[in-house]
Amino acid sequence: MNTVLLDRQQHKSNILLTTTRKSLGKAQHKFHNGKEGTSNKPQIFHAEKRDRTTTVISTTARLTKGMKVFAPHQEHVWSSARVNDIEKDGKITIRFHDQTVKSLAANTWLPLAGDYDYLECDDLGQISLLSKAAVLDCVRSRYSHQVFYVRAGNTLLAVNPFETIPLLYGNQAVNDYLQRAQELSPHVFSVADKTYNHLCRQVDDSNQSIIISGESGAGKTCSARYIMKYLTSIGTHNASNITPADHIEMKILDSNPILEAFGNAQTKKNDNSSRFGKFIQIQYSDNFQIAGAFLETYLLEKTRVISHAAGERTFHIFYQMLCGVGPEEQLEWKLPTSNHQAYKYVGDYWLTPETDCETWQATREAMTDVGLSTHDQNDIFKVLSAVLHLGNVSFHHSSDVDAVVVNMNSLDSASGIDYAASLLGVEAGQLPTVLTVRTITASHRRRHSVFHKPCDAGECTTRRDCLAKMLYNRIFQWLVEFINVNICASDVFNRKFIGLLDVYGFESFENNSLEQLCINYANEKLQQHFVENYIKMQEEEYLAEGFHWQPLDYEDNHNSVQLLEGTPGIFSLLNEECSLMRESEAPAVADRILAQLSSSLLSRPDAGAAMSHRSSRPSGSSHMPAFTVLHYAGSVIYEVENLVEKNKDKIPEELVGLLQGSQNTFIRSLFTCVQDENCNHDSKKRQNQTVLSKFKSSLMSLMSVLNRSKPHYIRCVKPNCASRARFFDSRYVMSQLEACGILQTVQIAKAGFPDRLTYVEFSNRYGCLLKRNTPGHTKSRQSIGSGSSRSSANRIMPCTVSHEASAPQHEEQGFAQEVTMMVVQKVFGQCSGGLSNVIQCGKRKIFLKDGLVEKLEVLMGEVWHCCAVCIQRNWRRHMHEKQIRRHREEVMRQHAACMLIQAVFRGWHVRKRQTRRKVASVAIQHAWHHYVARNKARQQLEASLLEKSLKRERDRLSGEHVKLIQQTYSSVLDLANNLERKTAMGDSIQFSPSHRTNQADTVAVVTSQMPLLSAQVCLTLYDALDEIRQGAGIYRNIPHLFHKEGILSKRRMPQVNIRFHTKANSILKNAHLLPRKEIDCNISDCL
Repeated sequence: MNTVLLDRQQHKSNILLTTTRKSLGKAQHKFHNGKEGTSNKPQIFHAEKRDRTTTVISTTARLTKGMKVFAPHQEHVWSSARVNDIEKDGKITIRFHDQTVKSLAANTWLPLAGDYDYLECDDLGQISLLSKAAVLDCVRSRYSHQVFYVRAGNTLLAVNPFETIPLLYGNQAVNDYLQRAQELSPHVFSVADKTYNHLCRQVDDSNQSIIISGESGAGKTCSARYIMKYLTSIGTHNASNITPADHIEMKILDSNPILEAFGNAQTKKNDNSSRFGKFIQIQYSDNFQIAGAFLETYLLEKTRVISHAAGERTFHIFYQMLCGVGPEEQLEWKLPTSNHQAYKYVGDYWLTPETDCETWQATREAMTDVGLSTHDQNDIFKVLSAVLHLGNVSFHHSSDVDAVVVNMNSLDSASGIDYAASLLGVEAGQLPTVLTVRTITASHRRRHSVFHKPCDAGECTTRRDCLAKMLYNRIFQWLVEFINVNICASDVFNRKFIGLLDVYGFESFENNSLEQLCINYANEKLQQHFVENYIKMQEEEYLAEGFHWQPLDYEDNHNSVQLLEGTPGIFSLLNEECSLMRESEAPAVADRILAQLSSSLLSRPDAGAAMSHRSSRPSGSSHMPAFTVLHYAGSVIYEVENLVEKNKDKIPEELVGLLQGSQNTFIRSLFTCVQDENCNHDSKKRQNQTVLSKFKSSLMSLMSVLNRSKPHYIRCVKPNCASRARFFDSRYVMSQLEACGILQTVQIAKAGFPDRLTYVEFSNRYGCLLKRNTPGHTKSRQSIGSGSSRSSANRIMPCTVSHEASAPQHEEQGFAQEVTMMVVQKVFGQCSGGLSNVIQCGKRKIFLKDGLVEKLEVLMGEVWHCCAVCIQRNWRRHMHEKQIRRHREEVMRQHAACMLIQAVFRGWHVRKRQTRRKVASVAIQHAWHHYVARNKARQQLEASLLEKSLKRERDRLSGEHVKLIQQTYSSVLDLANNLERKTAMGDSIQFSPSHRTNQADTVAVVTSQMPLLSAQVCLTLYDALDEIRQGAGIYRNIPHLFHKEGILSKRRMPQVNIRFHTKANSILKNAHLLPRKEIDCNISDCL
């Protein structure tokens, strides 16, 4: 089930469920209070019979004064009145509402009239005292209150208002029916909504079709237009993401103005009459969104291009083009004037130029929207302009050539032939030759001869008209093919569709020919389809299922259809006449038809006029060759003149060859298709393919499609023949209601059951209504089929036949039947036979009244909603738990990754720090070794410098000075030895004045045996020696001591052990950079 449909059903569930309970409660209360409550058999059909019988008895013997009845009325046919008096002889006096008194005979049948509010009566089946008068009065009363729709079973009765009502068909009305269609009054939107719901439901897996029928001017085209608007609104409303390129719905709607402009015309009965039939298949995807559409057309009235009756018009597009053409287009399309009177095909009847100008703009916009380029549109209108110019071509007998030629003396004719040849892309001399000269081909054995024979004026006119009809027909077919290419889905055969049939209505004019015969034949087939599929088939099915059914009296038009299409029949005789190689005479054809077909439905016009309900035979028509056919909607007189020629639809080969050789690419493409019926040069096939045979075959194909789909009917009614708004012609409407069998439809809808499902289909779809706490839901199939369960089901829903007689042969069928009974018991409650007037069980199917399936759908929507909530709840819990597990696993993965990253980082960091320490230790060792080497080199340099300086000093010193220095050196050396000795003993060194020596004692002389001293020591010693040499006395108490290897400071150097190591850690337990080593430092080492 589509989710959109489920949401819509949930929106309707509260109100409709309450309505279901109330209606069922009323039915049960009424059933128990009546006499039928004592019976265990269904009494609906017998009750209907007694109602009808009681009504007749009451109107003949039990009428009382003041009783409300329907009485015959001259203007209203039937009008409600009161019984004023009943005389002794049985005469009845009645009084109408306008206080008019009328006396009736004693045996006059007067149907009873109840006190109804017809505005509340949305279904004619709700009328308890059903009669033709009550139906007519209900339709008339609703029409007077601007209510134009009422249901008649599964058929919608639509009365044409003949005025625009925006509130009835506007966007707000569409939105209202999209939200709550079942709660609102009957409407074409409700039929479209019901059809769409049936398609989405897919109970029997069938397509849907909406059949719109009625007389010409009853509003079929407008109803089809509004239905398409609603169906496309459903697609747009339900679509979640639609781009402008995907607006297939808009293209489908834009096809309507194009088809109406090229296929509709004004007649005496209808200003917008469809002159062709169309069947639109709106295709749906798997999610029930519009995927495309396919359009089929039937029998375009080509003869309207060249002629039409007085007071009528040809196709709308000609008037729109002449009214809306601009100066540039007028030049391009070679239209010297836009005056319609200048073109004979158009005529001098102009309805509303303002409307034509507005529709011209709408048509051009629609053509652009469906994908027609400006170039294509210009080609189309050039062909239409050529058709208009062909209508002005005339012929006359020329004495020069002794033949009929184009009248070049007439300005309209001369310009018309030139413009037509130029627009069609042919040479100016070829077109007149083809129109005036006929080519005859003769073949005998091996000889092949071609003869050219001049045509008379009548034949030339026929050839001209044939060319115009052929051009317009090909343009119309090309447009239909182009629209199908742009809107049709790719896999058309696999798509579900809703078919919309809009055909011409029943027609009866003063002059009826082949077109009216085909149109009325199509309406006869549709009426037969309605009778067979809705009335006859239901009666046969009721009897087959074992119901006590009393057959209804209805009009079966089987004989009318056989008169037309049977063998022999009117169609076969006309086709046989076309196959004869001779000219047909109208009187002989009419006599042959009347002689060979002996039927009460066929007669001569004089005899047929007497039994015709609405004969439109003109005066003097009895002298014309014609025949009268009594159709379901009335008798029609068909003229035989030109009937056979129209049926042949012979197209000269010269015309087709001329257009195939056109220099215009567009014209040439129209006539080069081998599938075109006009391009078939096989004479035998062309003889067999008459208009009637082609139309019959296409109509049979349409009927097969309709028979394979579920039909929904809309009966359009025309309130008056003058097409006036707010005017109700009761006699005219009554004839339409009788013709289409509305009363029989209401009777069978009231007594019958329009919705029926097999037990398997019902159990498969509605078995979900059995909840877990329902008895029998948890039972096995054996327990379900037990006697207790069966008897309970029989008490709930009594069958008209015994269970043994209707028992299925297979276990699946029996199980489905028991499930169906339990669903009915669960949904509608247990009441002994109280539901027999709304539900019936047959041998293989269950039958339900109209509306119960929708209510079951609402209840099933609630169950689906609960199931959806449960599924969503468990799914969310599952997804939440899954998300938690994923989160937990992700956290664990992240934790492991972090541990790994940390371990790797720590190892890397330790290795990096160790490497840095190793590099640092190597750098320190290198720097230390460099430092030691540098100091050693410096000491060597200082020693060499000192030696050189001492050498210079020795050279300057005299002998006595050297001696003094040597003595001083000896004294100092002794003193240093003593000092060292005391220092090693831990004694302090003190200098006192008593220990002061003279200058000679404190001076030491450096000899060559002295070790090298540092630069600072050497400089100090040099200064001291210099001062001593100079005789300075300030160094008498010198604190410096000379050592054997240098100068010793007075401060005591510590005797300690020095260790160079690093701090150990947990990773590098033995992290000492150098081995453990103690360094003994003494004074000499420090120096």
